[in-house]
Amino acid sequence: MLKNIFTSIATITFVGLTSLPAAAQVSVQVNVPLPGLEIHVAHNAPPRMKSEHKPHRPGKDYLWVQGFWHWHGSGWDWVPGRWDRPDAHGVKWVKARYVHEGPAYVYQPGHWSNQQLIESDDYRNWQAEKHSNKGHGKHPDNH
Repeated sequence: MLKNIFTSIATITFVGLTSLPAAAQVSVQVNVPLPGLEIHVAHNAPPRMKSEHKPHRPGKDYLWVQGFWHWHGSGWDWVPGRWDRPDAHGVKWVKARYVHEGPAYVYQPGHWSNQQLIESDDYRNWQAEKHSNKGHGKHPDNH
């Protein structure tokens, strides 16, 4: 019987000690950009915004995310509007932006205010070309 008690105590101690690291873990939020949160350069204007019907709000903590045109490298795809819940208190939806610059459109996708946009390779290359042409008195259109 004494052997069973020691075995039980040893098992409980082992389980308790191995679960301590899991209980001691601290939640750390890392701001890693999500896929699709890249700034791109489009070669043509986005189509007109689509008119959307907002369905019934599923709950008080949901926010309406307006639909937008997303540049995928060779054209525009429509991302329909939806009800969504932000992952943190005080977070707001930032609408997609399309800034006309010369012959191009700089596209910033819609995202939550706590998400970080990153510059895509095509955007960085376009910026570098634009700046190098500015120094030579050339317009980015005239190669």
